[in-house]
Parts: sequence; C-alpha cells; structure tokens
Amino acid sequence: MNRKRKLIQTKEKGSFLIELLVAFFIISIAMTVVVDTFVTSQRSYYVASEKADLTSSLAFLLEDMTREARVSTSFTCALPPCSGASDFKMTHIVGLNSAGPNENVQYVLVNGATKKIQKMTPDGLLHDMTPPGVAIDDFMVTVHGQSPKDPIRAQVSLTAHSVERPEQIINIQTSYTSRNY
Repeated sequence: MNRKRKLIQTKEKGSFLIELLVAFFIISIAMTVVVDTFVTSQRSYYVASEKADLTSSLAFLLEDMTREARVSTSFTCALPPCSGASDFKMTHIVGLNSAGPNENVQYVLVNGATKKIQKMTPDGLLHDMTPPGVAIDDFMVTVHGQSPKDPIRAQVSLTAHSVERPEQIINIQTSYTSRNY
C-alpha cells in the first residue's frame, strides 16, 4: 500500500511540470496570434495613412488649379490640341493681378530626380506645387471646345506615387469650364 502511494505521488509531481509546459505552450501560441494581429493592423494603418497624405497633397494641387481656373478666361497647352499635354496655361481675367492684360498662370511637369509640378505665376516666379515625398508619374491635360461658341472645358488628371513606398499609387482628376466675364 505504501508503495502505491509513493508511485501516485511521483506521478503527481511530474504531472505538474507537464501541465506547466502545456500552459506555456498555449499562452505562447495565443501571444503569437495577438502580436501578429497587432503588427498587421499597424502596417495597415501606416499604409492607409500614407495613402491619405498622398491624396491630400494632390487634392491641394488640384484645388490650387481650380482656384486659378475660376478667375481665368481661357485654358491652353504648349502644344495644341492639348490632348495629353503636360504643360497647362490659364489666362486670368484682365486686371486680376498687376501683370497686365495677358496674366498667365502655368503648371508644368518638371523632370528631375523625382517628377514634380511647378506653377509659374504672373510675376514670373516658379513655385513647387508637389511636396518632397510625392513623385508625379503622369500629368495629363485635355482641353475641349476651342471655338468661341463652345465653352472651353479642361480636364486634368494626375497620377503620383509616394517616394518612400513606390507601390502607393494615386490617381486623381478634375475638370474646369471657362467663365464668360
């Protein structure tokens, strides 16, 4: 009888160690799942945040173009017929600025280490319109309606990517119609 009791006590001592190892194994699997989920959500947040920043940057550029278009009477490109041009010029209404009767604002796609869009104001100054972390892949302007009877309409589309993550690509587009002043 005494021998049986010793045998049971020995099994109980060993079973505690096995239970502890099983518990550590189950906890480590659970922690692996939790950490993996956390890392994945962090990556997703970073990608979404970067895409939102890229969209915001391009939206700012298109908003600037829209503001200029609202006070312009005509839209032209360097090489007519303005189908797929990467150079876009707007002529302001007379007297808007101090540049005289042909006040032009021009947006140009500039090649360099990263492509960017520059704006030339009526005073002849160039302004970078693309933030440093954004590279423009495509700047396309199409102008419709060249005759005085037709309202002149310009369609602008931009394709850009993040310099840090080139796989982050954004396409954004807007259109303008000339106003008769």
